[in-house]
Amino acid sequence: MSIDWSSLTLTPSDLAIHQLAESWGWLLPNSFAPLLFSNFGDLFYQPESGGVWWLNTGTGEVTQVADSVSQFRELLGTEVANEGFMPHLVEELHAAGKVPGPGECYSYVILPVFAEGTYEVENFNPVPAHEHFAITGHIFNEIQSLPSGAKVRLNVVP
Repeated sequence: MSIDWSSLTLTPSDLAIHQLAESWGWLLPNSFAPLLFSNFGDLFYQPESGGVWWLNTGTGEVTQVADSVSQFRELLGTEVANEGFMPHLVEELHAAGKVPGPGECYSYVILPVFAEGTYEVENFNPVPAHEHFAITGHIFNEIQSLPSGAKVRLNVVP
């Protein structure tokens, strides 16, 4: 099976973009231009200050990935893109019948910030993008005071 860019990216609705700005506003700059969304609900954007940044909604981290939009476009054709778009995992998800519909992205059953969160097929489901942004933004806002890189164990009652 061959995965193309349309399977790796998301075209969010206006509602989803509004929800992203509202739920992640505590971390995102006041003004930014969305450039590209991954099918895992991650955002690549350009703030007014420049550069291209990656909001990873699975880890709650923002990282600069390029100094310019043109440099970012060049990176999309390299192995660097595998980290942000995970084509092998998307291929496995499609093979398992987990294919997002229009306006949907993959969301985590358990976020990778938690010790139990994995990058495995069983830990993902397609959901409406606005729901993904609302849930992940809320969770990370609540746990933002934890040390960077901390893995939290869920206290799951059987």
